[in-house]
Amino acid sequence: MPTILSVIFDILSQLVRFLGLALFGLAFGWLVLELLKKTTLWQVQIAVFLGLIGLVIAMAVFSGVGALGGLTLGLGAAILIWGLPRKPKKEEKEG
Repeated sequence: MPTILSVIFDILSQLVRFLGLALFGLAFGWLVLELLKKTTLWQVQIAVFLGLIGLVIAMAVFSGVGALGGLTLGLGAAILIWGLPRKPKKEEKEG
């Protein structure tokens, strides 16, 4: 029978795993987007994309649901932050 202390440590460890993989997903998503933007060779772009898909598949097979959720939330946030095109800023004329 688990004690209350072990239950608290289990919850904290799952939270740390989720947040750590969300941060890893954010950093890995930024790296993937930078590599895709900077290269013009289609072979490198395919390798980067397949590496990203391979990481998500490996995480789905070898980790828990919470860890995979943290990773995909981090990747999604990276795509939303750095991957979407930005609107050009309109300069206001004074006078």
